[in-house]
Amino acid sequence: MPNFFSQIISKLFTSIFSVIFLLTGMKSGFTAEEIKTPEDFTPVLRFVACSDIHLNGEEDQENAIRFASLLKDMNKYSENAEYKNLDAVMVVGDFTGGGAEKEYEIYNKILAENLNEDTRVLTVLGNHEFIDYRDVDASVGYDVYKKYVNEEVDTDVVINGYHFIGVSYADDGKSFTSKIMWLEERLMKATLEDPSKPIFVYQHPHPAFTVYGSGNWGDFTIRTVLDKYPQVVDFSGHSHYFSGDPRSVWQGEFTAVGCGALKAFMGNLNYINGDQDAPGSSGGAWLVEVDADGNVSMKLYDAENRMFFDDIDYYFTNLSDATKRTYNWHQQKARDTEPRFPENSAVSSFINENGETIITFPEAKGYYTAENYKITVTDSSNKKVYENTVISEYVRATNDDNKVNLGILEKGDYTVKVMSYSPYSAQGETLNNKITVE
Repeated sequence: MPNFFSQIISKLFTSIFSVIFLLTGMKSGFTAEEIKTPEDFTPVLRFVACSDIHLNGEEDQENAIRFASLLKDMNKYSENAEYKNLDAVMVVGDFTGGGAEKEYEIYNKILAENLNEDTRVLTVLGNHEFIDYRDVDASVGYDVYKKYVNEEVDTDVVINGYHFIGVSYADDGKSFTSKIMWLEERLMKATLEDPSKPIFVYQHPHPAFTVYGSGNWGDFTIRTVLDKYPQVVDFSGHSHYFSGDPRSVWQGEFTAVGCGALKAFMGNLNYINGDQDAPGSSGGAWLVEVDADGNVSMKLYDAENRMFFDDIDYYFTNLSDATKRTYNWHQQKARDTEPRFPENSAVSSFINENGETIITFPEAKGYYTAENYKITVTDSSNKKVYENTVISEYVRATNDDNKVNLGILEKGDYTVKVMSYSPYSAQGETLNNKITVE
């Protein structure tokens, strides 16, 4: 699809989603600024939330190494903090590539070698845990899970006074209809115990029309239950969509958090063309902390660079009150401003070892970092030789320049136009530069 029409569609769907999310979040008031975690925040609970590891059974697989590094780093973080416990690790599905036993064995080996005995492991089955068995009997996925992880595929555990409710796919590996009654019962029980406390729910797919990716990777069934419980904080994966994008945290009838993927982040630039890989290697997980009053703080961990994002800090208060929300779609979108490049920015170029022209340019930022750039290249006769829209470098905590491969160009002079767009499709500053291919 041509870039012009892609950007039009992106703006159109952003407008449509604005209406949908506005209607689903009408109960909430408006908060002009995000609330950052207070310096005196004192946790009584700490856990990791991650998704989509896609282990293949090999110890030297990049995904396996990344998962082990995450656990090591979160242990180290906890040891150096005033509150020293890492109470739980939540894995919201697709921890295996296809559900093979050797993949489960590697999963358990990594956990055993990198976690303290008192850290709880909270796991649910995603769709990939059934893939190897679909052609014969998908329910075999349950048998393997029970052998290696837990006899119970759906669990409700209490850690430091807070409920964690995990819901796996049914044994067909794709639906939740048979799970609704159980989930409803568990949520009612937890609410009766203390209606003001957050309840942490986790399942593989996003609740439909909540976080980034939930329009095309969401599940309506699970959302029909969660809508009744404002104190729920739900964690999901499946889409791989970048968890640091502001659309990956949503508040309405409840709170939803997208976990992205440890394997690699993805995105969708216009909601129609399909998923696109983020540039380079990427992946991440949330570190979640809760205080005695039920306030929740979240930091995003960059699994590629093994560091936290400096500018991604969520703080949830009054979770049981749907009229007090800080991160509604319309609130997040209202904060959005046009991305701008640093002063004196320019497009540079070089030729790689394959003879391809690579252009580089810095990141544009507004209230949020630009999500994507539309790039157009014309030759000296004003003929268009390249056009594409690419995901930005915002998927990593480091501020590397964007690098885009234009392919092999003939020798000559070219004009490069780079247009920046925010996560909510606000068109920002444009770079116009000449480059020469020699």
